[in-house]
Amino acid sequence: MTARTTRVLARLTADGSVQVELATGLLAPRVVRQHGTTVEIALVATGATLLGGDHLRVELSAQDGTCLVVRDVAGTVAYAGGGRISHWDNEIQVGPSARLVWHAEPLVLSDGAQVHRETHADVAGHGRLLLRDTVVLGRAGQAGGELTCRTRIWHDGRPLLAEDLVLDRHTRALPGVLGARVLDTATAAGWRPEGPPDATVLHLAGEGAMARSIVDEAHHSEIHAVWRQWADQQCASL
Repeated sequence: MTARTTRVLARLTADGSVQVELATGLLAPRVVRQHGTTVEIALVATGATLLGGDHLRVELSAQDGTCLVVRDVAGTVAYAGGGRISHWDNEIQVGPSARLVWHAEPLVLSDGAQVHRETHADVAGHGRLLLRDTVVLGRAGQAGGELTCRTRIWHDGRPLLAEDLVLDRHTRALPGVLGARVLDTATAAGWRPEGPPDATVLHLAGEGAMARSIVDEAHHSEIHAVWRQWADQQCASL
């Protein structure tokens, strides 16, 4: 299976401005705003995504001194694949003193969808990474498909986060596993932010933190408040 790769690279030029390199795959990156060393990118689907057998790959790189803000234009629906698995790979690089903020819109797993997703991120010393990830099990009236998710984040050459998440029909039926249809997560790497007073924040062993909310409806998630606080002041105002 050949991956269709979406690529965004932000780097400083000799005169201190930001140069952006873009490549389109199943998602098309578009420059929305640019100010100083900060650039904002929107990811736009080029067609129905994810279909069974699709292989979507996203490569994001913020090099030394840049701030890359990535936003999804809309949520992604994984459709029933007729037994074919959809793959989604994310490869993220954050250079020294760089910032990368990705506010991903929800991934909705329709009945019959099977998605394998891997996220690998490498954050250099004094770099910062902030990720928002929301998974919704099923469209309206559905139980939802299956997700196998593997996340590995390194900071300053050391492992910071290793998580394997399996949300298949068997696992979700076990007592105490999930109990709701929305899994909303904010992950910070490169610094250890505090959450709002009413939020549950897990401080990682290194410079990082994770906040997660498991709810029946996305608008009830406490991660909205966490995200606003953590994302504030990460990059110069656009």
